[in-house]
Amino acid sequence: MEKLYTLAGALLLAGCTFAQAPFMSNNYTYAPNEKYAPNAITTIDNRAADADADRAIYYSEDFDAGFGGWEDAIATGPAGFKLTDTGHENDPENTFQIPVLASSTPTQWVIIDSDGDGTSYDVAEEATLTSPMLDLSDAAGEFVALTFEQFFAEWQPAETSDHCYIGVSTDGGDSWTEIEINEGVGREARENPEIVSWDITDFIAGDEGTVWIRFRWDGAWNYGWQIDNVQVEDINESDIMMLTTYRNYDGGLVFSQVPELHAREFVVGGIIKNIGHIEQTNVRFSYSITGPGGTEVASGTSDDAIASLFNGEQDTLLQATGYTPDVVGNYTVSWSAYADDEDDAEADNDAEDDHFWLTEFTMALDYDEGPVVETVNWPLKTGEGYFGNLMTFMTEDIVTAMEIKIANHSENEGEVILGAIWEFPEGGAEWGLVYQTDDYSLTPEDIGNVVTLDMEEFDVVPTSTYTFCSYQYSNGPMPIFERQGDIGFNNVQGFDDEFLARGFFNRLAPIVRIRLNEGEVSIDEDTQAEFFALYPNPATDLLKVSLALNNSENTLINLLDISGKIVQTIQLGAVNGTTQVVVSIDDLTAGVYFIELVNSKGKQVKKFVKK
Repeated sequence: MEKLYTLAGALLLAGCTFAQAPFMSNNYTYAPNEKYAPNAITTIDNRAADADADRAIYYSEDFDAGFGGWEDAIATGPAGFKLTDTGHENDPENTFQIPVLASSTPTQWVIIDSDGDGTSYDVAEEATLTSPMLDLSDAAGEFVALTFEQFFAEWQPAETSDHCYIGVSTDGGDSWTEIEINEGVGREARENPEIVSWDITDFIAGDEGTVWIRFRWDGAWNYGWQIDNVQVEDINESDIMMLTTYRNYDGGLVFSQVPELHAREFVVGGIIKNIGHIEQTNVRFSYSITGPGGTEVASGTSDDAIASLFNGEQDTLLQATGYTPDVVGNYTVSWSAYADDEDDAEADNDAEDDHFWLTEFTMALDYDEGPVVETVNWPLKTGEGYFGNLMTFMTEDIVTAMEIKIANHSENEGEVILGAIWEFPEGGAEWGLVYQTDDYSLTPEDIGNVVTLDMEEFDVVPTSTYTFCSYQYSNGPMPIFERQGDIGFNNVQGFDDEFLARGFFNRLAPIVRIRLNEGEVSIDEDTQAEFFALYPNPATDLLKVSLALNNSENTLINLLDISGKIVQTIQLGAVNGTTQVVVSIDDLTAGVYFIELVNSKGKQVKKFVKK
């Protein structure tokens, strides 16, 4: 277990990196020109702490109409708290832009724009933002918390330090009870917005009628701190939540699709947080895994328990289930957290993840469903560069094809792409480009679909780490590649137009998949197919398959979707000579599919597009 004392939410992510693997370094120098490097600020989505609870609110300020009686003051330096509706003063020439606070009330909020208003990292800054006196008499005898939305990512040169404090006073500000938040968070894996909740019950008890709240900044030339929707509200006496979950966690990559030969034991887990007032003891979780067809294939309870969690504390539990998936199809993992005390709000104790498929041949990190986001100008503003996913292997294997999702923009017709493999060998010092496919010019049928780039057989070994990338030659007229899913940051990587490795700290995976073990795209000459053709291609409602076989036994045709799942099977039995099969595809959604010819001697596959 790894206890994390934080009030700002979970930062550990499903898919945390291997300690020894060559992920893009999140270290950075303190030279000013490195402050806005491409691998700088990350934003992620996490579960808000009981955000939908029907709770009493004793005070609220959204800053939409101004400071609302709050007073800003600068003690040292040029930077102070101010109102904004645009966020940071970003330089448009920077490689990345510091994100705007994703506030739930976006009309206006408060910001301290440390580097925008500051001068340099050797000029100290200190500023405060103090509330008017708050009459919280209605909260007397209740459990209450100070909550707010924020976005903060840290730049911390060696010459100075960066600190964010929240405080409460009941004597007009003569004395403050103060805590530091955001300490050591760095600049990657930040929620936006991040929900901060601080239990202030004991600090205002007996003086609820005269309460002041304060935000204090102490730093220099940081990125800055954005704050909105400050509230004093009820919290439950006893309340834990399942903050983040882990599925197929083995200390490294978390795949969404894995071929049968690479199936591994399910290791499940998560981060559990105490968001209630009182201490929670013996905190743990139960789990259930449901396989294809809806049958439960494994269940149990975490062997370890978290001995104690006070308000705002969280801890991580992992559990080896002893179950390895063995049937091709979709799997769902469900969790339920519990502790010794009965929970006052159980809805946020439960979580579910149904984004895992055991496949015949396909390996992927992106999900097979859900929203898809375009990738614009990766990784530098020229748009030229490699962009893909880290992948590791349990056994020696053969890659025979790459699949790359193309954005749905007709303007990209004719743009040239290719697939590439970069390798970091065990004990190596740097990445090396070890394979590239032939150039491929995008056709009208490719737009909005997955392009399959066939490869000569490429051998991979379990001792190396690989990045499978798409590549564009120049800045196309519209975004070319797409991303999807929710993977561990640092697992998305790329190489710029100067072949420099670039980390991309975002949890959406590029839709770059691979096919293993000759898969659906390989050709086995033992099928002895003298002729195998599909037409029309693209097709609308009917697809005709023409065959010429020589004494083929146990012959069948499989219709496969893009993930390798068998959608339809047609049994042909013994075939000697020519034959034609008509396959109905009227019920299929538009996209890329495969027809797989199989007999007792092997298989052969061809791609077609359903319009």
